[in-house]
Amino acid sequence: MRLSRIGASKTAAIVIVVVVIVAAIAGLAAYMSTVPPAPTTTTPTTTATTPTETAPTATTAAPGKITLALFISNLGNPYFVMMKDGAVKAIEELKSKGVNIELKVYDAKDDPSLQVNQIETAVSEGVDAILVNPVHKEAIQPALEKAKDRGIPVVTTDRDVANPELRLVFIGTDNVKGGELAAKALIKALEESGKSKPWKIVILHGIPGTTAAEDRKKGFHNVLDSYIEKGDIEVVAEEIANFRRDEALSKMESLLAKTKDVDAVICANDEMALGAIQAIEGAGLTPGKDIIVVGYDAIPDAVKAVKEGKMYATMAQSPFLQGYWAVYAAYYHIVKDWKPSADFIPTPLVVVTSENADTFQEETAKPQPLPGAPSE
Repeated sequence: MRLSRIGASKTAAIVIVVVVIVAAIAGLAAYMSTVPPAPTTTTPTTTATTPTETAPTATTAAPGKITLALFISNLGNPYFVMMKDGAVKAIEELKSKGVNIELKVYDAKDDPSLQVNQIETAVSEGVDAILVNPVHKEAIQPALEKAKDRGIPVVTTDRDVANPELRLVFIGTDNVKGGELAAKALIKALEESGKSKPWKIVILHGIPGTTAAEDRKKGFHNVLDSYIEKGDIEVVAEEIANFRRDEALSKMESLLAKTKDVDAVICANDEMALGAIQAIEGAGLTPGKDIIVVGYDAIPDAVKAVKEGKMYATMAQSPFLQGYWAVYAAYYHIVKDWKPSADFIPTPLVVVTSENADTFQEETAKPQPLPGAPSE
C-alpha cells in the first residue's frame, strides 16, 4: 500500500515538473514574439575575376547605340549629295554587321550661322561624333570647341577648319594639287586649240573662307602665274561666284555682254563651270570650241558636258569616299580608340577628260578600306 502511494507521489511530482517546464517555454515564446528580431549582419563575399578584354570590331560594337551627326554645307550641290551617299553606305555596312548605329544628316544651305546652330544642337543632344563639311573654316570653330569640351570627336571632310586641334582628322582632297592639275589641263587644252597668245582667260573662285576655295585658287595660280608673267596669258576677269551655278551664270553673262574675246574659263567647281557654259551658249558661242571650260568636282552634269565636248576637263575628287571614310574614322575611334597616324587622309584625285569619262568612277565612287584603319 505504502509503496503504491510513494509511486503515485513520484508520478505526480514528475507531472508537475513537466507542466511547469511547458508553461515556462510557452511564456518565453510569448515574450519573444513581442520583441523585434535583431538585424542579421552578413559579410559580402567578393569573388575576384579577371575580365577578358576584347577590342570591339565591326561585328562587336561598343555597348549601346552609336549616333553620328553629319553636317553638310549645301545638299543642293550634287557633289555633297554624293558625300552623304558615301556616309549612308558606310552606316548600312556597319548595321549589316550587327552594329547599333545611326546617322543624322544636317544641311546648312551654305549658311555659317545655321551650321553653328546645328552643331550646337547636336552637341547638346550628346551625339557620339561629329562629321562636318564646314561652310566656313573659322565660323564653326566655337561650336567645335563645345564639342571638344564634351569629349565628342570631330572629323572634317572635303573642307577643313582653321584650327586642326579641334578635330581628329581631315579627310578630303589635296586641293592645291587639284588646282594645279586643273590649270595644267587648261594649258594643255589651249595649246591643242591653236588659239593665239596671249590667251585670254576668266577665273571663277568659290566661297571665300573655305579651305577648298582658297587651296584651289592657290593651285590655279601656282601654274598660271608663270604664263601670266611671260605674257602668254591675260586674265580678263577673276571673280568670286561662291561655288554657285546661278552666280557664275550672272558673272559670265555680264562679262560676255562687254566682250566675247575670251579663250577659256577655269572654275573652282563644276556648278560654276556649268553656269559659265550656260552663259556661253546664251551669248551665241560654242563651249569647248569658242571658249574652253575646265571645272572641278566631276558631278554627273559636268561629266555629261565632258562627254559632249562642252567641257574640256573636270577634276574628280571622291565625295563618296570622303563621307564613307569619315563614318569609319569616327566609328573606329569610338569603339577602338583608333587615332590615325597623320591628321590628313587624302582621297583619290583624277583628271576627267573624254578619254576616261566612262571609267574614272572605279577609282572614286566605290567603297575602299579606310587607309590606316585598325584590323577587324
